Amino acid sequence: MPTELNPPFDPTAGTGGAPAATPDQAAAFAWQEFISLNWPAGPQEGKPNQREAPSSTCKFGDPGCTGPIVWQTFRGKVEIFPGLGNPPGYPGVVPSDPSFGYDALPQYNYAISGTACDSTQANEPTPWINLDETDQITLDSMFAGVVSGGSSPGNSEPQLIRFLAKANRMEYVYVARNSSPTDPLNQWWSAIPISVVKATKAYLQKNMVSPPSGSSQYVSQPNGTIEIKSAWRPLNPAEAASGRFHMQRVRFYEHPSGSPAGTYCYRNATWGLVALHIIQKTPSAPYFIYATFEQADNLLTPDGKPVEDADGNVLQPAPPTPTTPQVCLVDPQPAPGQADQATVILTADPKTCMPLQKPIYCEAPGSRLFYRNENVSSAVPPPAPTGGNVCVNRRDNDIPPYAINANIAAHSAIADYLKHNGIKSAPWLYYKLINVQYFPYSKDISKVKITPNGSLYTSNPPYTAKNPAASSFYQANIVVETNRALQLFSGGLTIPPGNGVSTDWNAGGTPHMNTYYGGEFYNAGGCLGCHGSQGQNPANQAGDFSVILARGCTAHPYSP
Repeated sequence: MPTELNPPFDPTAGTGGAPAATPDQAAAFAWQEFISLNWPAGPQEGKPNQREAPSSTCKFGDPGCTGPIVWQTFRGKVEIFPGLGNPPGYPGVVPSDPSFGYDALPQYNYAISGTACDSTQANEPTPWINLDETDQITLDSMFAGVVSGGSSPGNSEPQLIRFLAKANRMEYVYVARNSSPTDPLNQWWSAIPISVVKATKAYLQKNMVSPPSGSSQYVSQPNGTIEIKSAWRPLNPAEAASGRFHMQRVRFYEHPSGSPAGTYCYRNATWGLVALHIIQKTPSAPYFIYATFEQADNLLTPDGKPVEDADGNVLQPAPPTPTTPQVCLVDPQPAPGQADQATVILTADPKTCMPLQKPIYCEAPGSRLFYRNENVSSAVPPPAPTGGNVCVNRRDNDIPPYAINANIAAHSAIADYLKHNGIKSAPWLYYKLINVQYFPYSKDISKVKITPNGSLYTSNPPYTAKNPAASSFYQANIVVETNRALQLFSGGLTIPPGNGVSTDWNAGGTPHMNTYYGGEFYNAGGCLGCHGSQGQNPANQAGDFSVILARGCTAHPYSP
């Protein structure tokens, strides 16, 4: 039964926490997070806070409550890291405020100011949904073929899927508490001080565990920290009328044609939510728990037929290949002293990965999702897509049975709740859990050899926290982690010009580990491994599994 309680704090609390949870328990935990965070937002009696309070009067899925839901009132990354803003700093801060102005209404201040593309929107209320990411961590840009140009008036890229990152009060207060408006060496809102980064790296290497939660001497966020990443796009008229999409007012950004580099304007529009990542740091999971959900209709055939049902079952016949054209990841072990040589190629034969003599892209996506890899060396933001369309036919790893069973149970409970409260339907019946990662697991690099299509992880049932299925090890969302580097991520991330690939190797041929926990160093995959490789691995920024904390402030609204 849906409940407006705060998000659950730990799987199997009191009986071993995350490491002791079964996949079924982890999936139930993910759905509890989803329901509590998608509850209509407050205010509540005795809780006048503007943000993060569930409504005491609105029901889950109530069509009469059209305001923001709980997670949408979290602070966006530019509200948490305004160090290069114009002006920098936190609005709404008053003396003795333990939340440092967290509850102020949203303001999105970048280094270069932008204005409304359409002057009639200049005085509109600022939307809670601020879509200031246009790509998937600089690797590729994602598009929805089902969207027509007329579905998004004035939008120069109507099929482009856009993203945001938000974090809750815990993370905001942690950063704000460590940011001094007057001390340039102590401004976490701009970037974590080098001295703290170095101390954190040394702690990780010495102890092989996360530092104490809430530390200011080291980077380690408090337990209960939640980050959200979500994906949004325009809806075509049939989708908008279907009742299958959560819809909300959003703000997105454009680079006006012919204007100087770095300039932008914004537009407001009503779009649909197509994907939602929830990551939460818990007492038993200092590496965070990673749950990812999608709207039911993301995967379509060229003529618009669903590839999966609303619970995640693959409808027969399943598409024979994940993408058109087919894509290979060649991940050889580098020679000592040499840089990583992993690369992604287009091929007609994924067994041999022989490259096509002439690139043949997907010229007719139809209703399918498709992506274009990016030229990350582009000097003008946003980074420019390069090459041609790669159409998405299905996932590299299907949704696992335990997640499908959790979806069936959750949808049934939601339907009963809606009926009991006189609500005919709600869009949340058409969102499904893709997977949940709740314990780090290391690919055995000692068994990895030069392979023509990546050094893929495999396992056999029964599946547990310490023996995940391939779909769990490589947890990926089809609109947030789409190209092969992200669908099958493990180890580290290299981004040579014009392409982005994952690799299991460091330069010199040593294993590329990314996650410290319990005295071990892991070569983890999927969301957990990617966050570890960018946010915790001591070769990087020591951001405690938070990419936005590791990267710091946002200069312009096209940042990854």
